[in-house]
Amino acid sequence: MTLVGTAKNIAYAFLFIIGLSLLPVLMTSISTLYNKYIEPRAQVAVIPIKGVLYDSATLVKHLHTYFKDPAIKAVLLKMECPGSAAATGEIIFHEIVALKAQYPKPVIVLVENVCASGGYYIATSADHIIASPMSLIGSVGVTFSYFFQLKDFIEQYKIKAVPLAAGDYKNTTNPFTELTAPQKQMLQELLNDDYEQFVSDVAQKRNLSVTTAPQWANGKIFTGRQALKLGLIDELGSWSNAIAAIKEKAMIETDIKWVHPPTKSGIWSFMGTDSDDNDNTIFARMMHEFCTVIESRYGNHLVG
Repeated sequence: MTLVGTAKNIAYAFLFIIGLSLLPVLMTSISTLYNKYIEPRAQVAVIPIKGVLYDSATLVKHLHTYFKDPAIKAVLLKMECPGSAAATGEIIFHEIVALKAQYPKPVIVLVENVCASGGYYIATSADHIIASPMSLIGSVGVTFSYFFQLKDFIEQYKIKAVPLAAGDYKNTTNPFTELTAPQKQMLQELLNDDYEQFVSDVAQKRNLSVTTAPQWANGKIFTGRQALKLGLIDELGSWSNAIAAIKEKAMIETDIKWVHPPTKSGIWSFMGTDSDDNDNTIFARMMHEFCTVIESRYGNHLVG
């Protein structure tokens, strides 16, 4: 056997091994894409919202993906969020409101432990909020990130700061200068304006009166049971309650197929190893496009 022939055999063997490794992914993708013909299940997106939020980009991307997808019948926000930067929470809130208006589908929030401040702001954009009785809800209010006044400290060690600025308010958060009365007033006005927007949006979405805001918008945090009495949430419960609410609001009579955002990247994403319920890998999307073309041409034969 020639050297060229040997190289070809090795290449064929390599391609054969690659083909075998891709076969399970191929079969899984085809089975998932056409499962509706075999075992109908309604797709519901699950978007986790975790930790303190300072950037809306990733969440907004997932929201757009699932709202625009006609196969997704509802969106479940799995909330474990103690707060956010003021503008981040507001942006996500308004993005959900806008997407619901453009692509109507129910949004359900499920809180296991905490949904506070900016996290609660986001939650109020939903159609139904479910929380466990011992969860922490609320903290409707606005605060600045803490900044320190170090002027006295450095002077104690005979260190002198020489801050230079053009404009009376440019040194407002400079830790080496004293906060002047006008600067403090400016900061308080910023907080008050953000607070009024926060309270107004919550009151509108939760059908609460702004006049009762001192009861629920004073920065206090409440248990799930207390929040229910105040009208901050709709129901006490867990996953079973969320499933029931989703089925009722989205008019789903079949089982639910949970769709999650992709969690891995690189070759593992391409191979489709994120999760059993994730159809967002590169390979799965390629197969989806291929099967869509086949279905458009021969759909009657496939389903008839």
